[in-house]
This record gives sequence, structure tokens and C-alpha cells, in this order.
Amino acid sequence: MIIILNIMDTRIYLPPSMGYMQEYTKDKKKLAQEFEAILLKEFLKEAFKEFTNNKSFQERLYYDTFLENLSRHLALNGGVGIAQFILKNLKD
Repeated sequence: MIIILNIMDTRIYLPPSMGYMQEYTKDKKKLAQEFEAILLKEFLKEAFKEFTNNKSFQERLYYDTFLENLSRHLALNGGVGIAQFILKNLKD
């Protein structure tokens, strides 16, 4: 079990549930898109880092949720090619 708690950055990483893992490992395209969404979110968080530095917890939570939804929307609607690259090079 992986749990990382960083109070200063207010980041909490918990392991995904078994239902989540079973759902995404069945469909490789969905798994690749989910990975692309996570990667895009991390890129966007770095891009918005200076903008969110002096914000309250509520504002940072809002931006985190916004970036998560934006990155998921981007990944599911074509993305930047990461999911396609993974699927193309994935060996069964």
C-alpha cells in the first residue's frame, strides 16, 4: 500500500481500489488514456504552480479539480498523442 502525505503541499496519494484497477486493466485504450490524463495533469500543475502559490487551500483544491477534469477531457478527446504512442508500442 502506497500512502504519501505531504501537509505543506496538501497532496495525498492513495492506492487505487481493486474495482478501479480491474476496470482499467481490461481495456488497454482506456488505460492509456487514463495514464495520459494523469501525465497531462502533472504538466498542467507545473504550469499553474506560480499562479497557485499564494492561494488558500480552497482555491488550490478548486484548481486541482479543474486541472484534473481538464486533463481528463483532453486525454479522452484526442490528447497530445501519448495514449496513441503507448497503444502503438504496447505488446500483448
